[in-house]
Amino acid sequence: MKRKNKLNGWLLGPVVFLTISSLILLGDIKSDSLKTQMVSVAVGFALFFLISFLPEKLIRKMAPFFGGLAFILLLLPLFFGQKIRGVARWFSLGAFSFQPSEAVKPLAILLVAFLPGFWLPLLVSILMAALVFIQPDLGSSLTVLAGCLGTILVRPKSWRLLLAISLVGLLLFPLFWQILAPFQKERLVSFLNPQADPLGSNYQSLQALVAVGSGELLGRGLGLQIQSRLAFLPEYHNDLIFASLVESFGFVGGLLVLLSYGVLFWHLLDIAFAQTSFFKKGIVFGVFTLLFVQVTINIGMNLGLLPITGITLPLLSYGGSSYVATMVSLGFCHLLWRETEDGGPKEALYISGRE
Repeated sequence: MKRKNKLNGWLLGPVVFLTISSLILLGDIKSDSLKTQMVSVAVGFALFFLISFLPEKLIRKMAPFFGGLAFILLLLPLFFGQKIRGVARWFSLGAFSFQPSEAVKPLAILLVAFLPGFWLPLLVSILMAALVFIQPDLGSSLTVLAGCLGTILVRPKSWRLLLAISLVGLLLFPLFWQILAPFQKERLVSFLNPQADPLGSNYQSLQALVAVGSGELLGRGLGLQIQSRLAFLPEYHNDLIFASLVESFGFVGGLLVLLSYGVLFWHLLDIAFAQTSFFKKGIVFGVFTLLFVQVTINIGMNLGLLPITGITLPLLSYGGSSYVATMVSLGFCHLLWRETEDGGPKEALYISGRE
């Protein structure tokens, strides 16, 4: 029996907890952005439930259209994007800003899941990631590529081909280094030598570590933060919000956030393995890979384990485009969970090779 009229508490629970945590923190450290984020949350949940109650067959039929829309959204910033800090990634919509590279993430996963074979989906994935990269936006290009590759991985023997391609990519790394923007090279070099420029390229990473350390076990508490409230910590409401959260709520608060992501990821995998076609399994596994890579990179750079790059923390960071894109992605997963038979078979399609 399909779960037509049910809601998935294991999926919605972590989403609600992370969203409320984000709003509480933003209301304290950046109250002027709270109303805008609340609008994004309302839009995100509305789209989540709207998508959840669509028929899966309609999503499959619309996948090519969504793919075409994704390419249009990626091309628009190159010609009409608003430049912020020298890069054209945003459009202004009145009081709101819109980042196409975020909206593309769930659309790209749908398109790649729909396309047949291995090489065509891979080519489309690389092309989409390249269009994001030249904006320039290294962080978003990596997450777009990760989500698409996660979608491809459910195909038979695809992991072997992807492993071979990855090895070739490592050999071509010197060429990749040449096409990086100067500030991207600077961040990578700074990561390898954190103390080289503490007031320049290493400033963000070092301040994030100070914020995390000052939170200790239970945190300084709301209204008592130093790094966040006094703006010593750059992007304290966005890319480095995890450091702000740990400064406010300490090790315990950070651990609860990690556990929430853990529950969400575990359940996404459970949904993925319950699907009975490459298309449906690819969508859920693609969303899992997309969000897992974002969370890993973001928290890694907040803890000084990875270089600083422009990757938001899903459901926690300030940013309407990121929040709405995440909720749309999860909406597709919730839709497929609702259309799965209770107690149905969990076929390992990537082993059997059967559609």
